[in-house]
Order: sequence, then C-alpha cells, then structure tokens
Amino acid sequence: MQIFFTVNTITELVCLLISIFCLYKDKNVYWKSFIIYLLLVCAVEMAGISLRIQHKNNYALYTCFLVVECTMISCFFYHLYKPYRHKPSQLYSWLGLFISVFILELINNNFGSFAYKTAAFMSVVFVIASLYYYMLILKDEHFRKLESYPPFWVVNGVLFFYFGSTACNVFFDYLLQEKAHSLSLSTRYVTFNILNVLLYSCWSYAFICRYRQRS
Repeated sequence: MQIFFTVNTITELVCLLISIFCLYKDKNVYWKSFIIYLLLVCAVEMAGISLRIQHKNNYALYTCFLVVECTMISCFFYHLYKPYRHKPSQLYSWLGLFISVFILELINNNFGSFAYKTAAFMSVVFVIASLYYYMLILKDEHFRKLESYPPFWVVNGVLFFYFGSTACNVFFDYLLQEKAHSLSLSTRYVTFNILNVLLYSCWSYAFICRYRQRS
C-alpha cells in the first residue's frame, strides 16, 4: 500500500483536499472545476502506479489524460483572458490545433508510446500563455496585491511546471538514463517530482487566497 503514497500522490492528494475545502462553495465554474480535475489527476496517478505494479504499460493512460489536462488549463486561461476581450474562437482554435497534433503523433507512433512531442508542444504553449498573462496584468490599470491574488498563483504554478516540463521533454532521453547522484531513480523522475510540488503548492496557495477573498 505504501507504494501508492509517493511525493507526487501525496502532493496531489493534499492539493485536492485543499481545493475541496476552499472551492466547494465557489460560484465560479472555472474555479470549482479544479476539484474535478484534481480528483481525476489523483485517480490517474493511482491507476498508473497500479498498472506499473502489474508490469503493464501505463503510457496509454497518461497519453489520454493529456487531452483532459490541456482542456482544463486552456479553459482556465480563457477565463483569465476573457476580461481582456479574448474570444471563444481563440480557445477553440487552440484546442483544435492541439487535438490535430495529438492525433497525428499517435498515428505516427502507431499508438505505441506516450505522446512526448504533443506534451512538449503543449508545455511551450502554456509557458507562452503564462508570460502573456503576466503582460496583461502589468498593463492593466486595476491595482492587485499579487502576493494574495489567486489567478497569479495558479499561473505561477503553471509556468514553473511547464517550463520545467519543456526542458525535460527536450532532454528526455538523457534525463531518463541519467541517475540522480546515488539514487536509483532517473533525473527526469526526480525533476518531475520537484515540478509537481511547485505546481500543486502554488495551486494550493491560490485556492486558499480564493477562499479568503470570499470569506
């Protein structure tokens, strides 16, 4: 049973619990959807570990979840961009492009491995989207206390995670083989643990800030 409680799963479960406590009564559907998304994240992570224990490939599970991940993060960015007069067509165009790249990669590798190129492409787009959001709030005339502004911390988590993911995907083969000092773990695995902690820590803080704003 202990094998199911890793750095990743514990961080994700804690973030899920915080989201339930802080966002359960939130009237904004975009914020409340984090509860469902994090529930799916935890379920996929546990299922992935279970498959690994049974010596079965779990890449199909994580590949399918890429669509959920991209949709969730993209829709939240749309929610953040909406006050700046961004149109729904821009969101639909991006999701259409993502699905096209996703399907082409699956066909190209005969559905036989994780969609690394699509994940890398998505990561680059989310890094750009994060930086673009920073530019929007810097130009905005409304004053915000960024240290307690929930969307800012959600985007911070996204930027940290996907910027690191981009680097990991670029150097995937090297990081998969390289060991982290004396540990019997790949450097890529350790790196993603750190990125996950950063992502879900930022999100947890954002949920707490959101809760305090409503109280």
